[in-house]
Amino acid sequence: MKSAGASLPIFFVIRRPKRQNPHFAMKDSDNPRRHLFLLISLLFIFVISPFVVPYYYGPTALNIIAAIVLLSATYAVSRRRSFFIFGLLFSIFTIGMTFWLAAAPTHWLIVISHGSLVILIIFFAAAILAYVLGSGKVTWDKIYGAVCAYLLLGYAWTFAYSLIEEMQPGSFTSLTSAMPHDLVGRVMQLRYFSFVTLATVGYGDIVPRLPAARTLALLEAILGQFYLVALVGRLIGLHIVHGGERKD
Repeated sequence: MKSAGASLPIFFVIRRPKRQNPHFAMKDSDNPRRHLFLLISLLFIFVISPFVVPYYYGPTALNIIAAIVLLSATYAVSRRRSFFIFGLLFSIFTIGMTFWLAAAPTHWLIVISHGSLVILIIFFAAAILAYVLGSGKVTWDKIYGAVCAYLLLGYAWTFAYSLIEEMQPGSFTSLTSAMPHDLVGRVMQLRYFSFVTLATVGYGDIVPRLPAARTLALLEAILGQFYLVALVGRLIGLHIVHGGERKD
C-alpha cells in the first residue's frame, strides 16, 4: 500500500523565488527615453543660463535645477543605492557652497565650490557612461546618454578652467576683451572656451597662457575628438548593426 505522501503530484513541489534585497540594488527605469529627456533638460539649462546667472541667486537656482535633473538620471540608471546617496549628499553640499559663494565670495570659497562642482559633474558623467557602456544592445537611449555625458564633460572642464584661473590669475587671456573680474562673467566666458575646445573649433579669441591651462585645454581637445569618433560613432554603428539584425 502506497503512503499518502507518495501519491502527491510532483507539481506541488514549488520553490519560492528569491527576493532581491532593495537595500543593495535599484531597478532601472522602464522609460526608454529617460536620457532624451535629460539631454533636452541639459540643452535647456545651457540656453537659459546666460539670462539667469546675472541675477543674485541665479547660479544657485541653476545649480538646484541641474542637480535635480542629474539625480533623476542617476537614480534611473544606477543599480547601487550608495551611488545615488553619494550624489544626493554631494549635490546638497555644492548647492550650499554656491549659495554661500553668492552671498560672500572669497578666494578659498571659490576654490572649494568649483572644485566640488568638478568632482560632482564627473561623477554624474561616469554614472551615465557606466550605463552606456554596460551589457545589452545599443539603444537610442544609450546614444542619448553618451551625448549627455559629452555635455557634462564640457561643464566639468568649465569649472576646472575657472579653478585654474582662480589659483593662477592670468592663465587665460582674451583677444577681444579682458577676462572679467566678476566670477559669473568669468565662468560664462570659460564655458564658451570649454565647449569650443571640446568641439575643437578653435576660434582663438580666448587663449590659455600658462602651462597648466594649456595642458588642460589640450587634454579636453584630445578627449573631445576621441569621444565623438571612438565612442559615439561606435555606438551609432552598433545600433545600426543591431537594427539590421532585427529586420533580418
